[in-house]
Amino acid sequence: MPHHCPRGGNAARTTSELAALSEMRIALTRLAAPLPQIAADLAGVDGVVALTTNATTVMTEIGRYTGPCFATEPLALKAGEAALRVHLPSISATLAVERQALSRSPCSVQFFSPEGAALHKTILTSITDDYAFAELTQGWSIPAGEASGATPARTEVRVLDKPADPRCWRGRDLAFHLDSLFLDGGIGRRATLPDWGDDHAWSVEPELAVHLLRLLTEIRAPVATMVSNAAFAQIHQGAFDDIRQIGPVIRLCSEGCTISIDFNEIDEVWVTRFDAGGRAGHLIELYDWRFHCVAQFTEFGANGHLSRFWGQTVRDMPRRGRNAAS
Repeated sequence: MPHHCPRGGNAARTTSELAALSEMRIALTRLAAPLPQIAADLAGVDGVVALTTNATTVMTEIGRYTGPCFATEPLALKAGEAALRVHLPSISATLAVERQALSRSPCSVQFFSPEGAALHKTILTSITDDYAFAELTQGWSIPAGEASGATPARTEVRVLDKPADPRCWRGRDLAFHLDSLFLDGGIGRRATLPDWGDDHAWSVEPELAVHLLRLLTEIRAPVATMVSNAAFAQIHQGAFDDIRQIGPVIRLCSEGCTISIDFNEIDEVWVTRFDAGGRAGHLIELYDWRFHCVAQFTEFGANGHLSRFWGQTVRDMPRRGRNAAS
């Protein structure tokens, strides 16, 4: 399917969702409380929809909001649970957005980049009363501890590990590879891939990724699916229940989670190796024409048969020539 404009033709244009919200005269409250405090308050709320987007992919998950882990911390994946990994310095603004009566949109908490892009939204479908939302958010508009005079608790922010030598990216764990997408959406990571070596990173045709996703859905293989942007990586673990294609858009459904990928925007698919606890794991990585990594897939769990099947399947995918694309 052809693009509506030449690739890169609208790269200079940016749409600020933050500015759009302000122009719509929606009741907004800019939050000053630290994200860990907000996450702790949201942890007990039912009927939450967690939504993470980038320019090509959207992941939504319905359920109970759980506290996030932060960049550089260990990563623990559990079956049937969603996880949120956050790079705090990339978040410029956090807003409480009140319920819109005319459009029937629920209230939400939204996180924005310095450019005004919405990085993550926590939509609170179970809170239908404006006073209940005000009660939930009343302590977030001032820094933690300011009202009592106490010193606000600080969340330690460590510098992301992005080695200059591409060979130092090999043999690292999944947490490292997730964190490498923060700040620039994976542009720097993509630049290193051709220099990892043919046994550690290679490209395949994008159509093969679609066939692989169909196969994984058919056999209901447990998969870790990761959608990232400059500040958030939302992770879902579980088998796909259904896969549908509407034009160039592939939609994956899994236990209250939906992932939509516009394959019209996908230029490259890479297979990369990582350290999966003493054995070689393999990631399927989708890159759009901007060289942003918009989605990643891998197997997870302790099933040795599945691990071998996954590894053999991705290794057998025909390579897209030598890793010369850059």
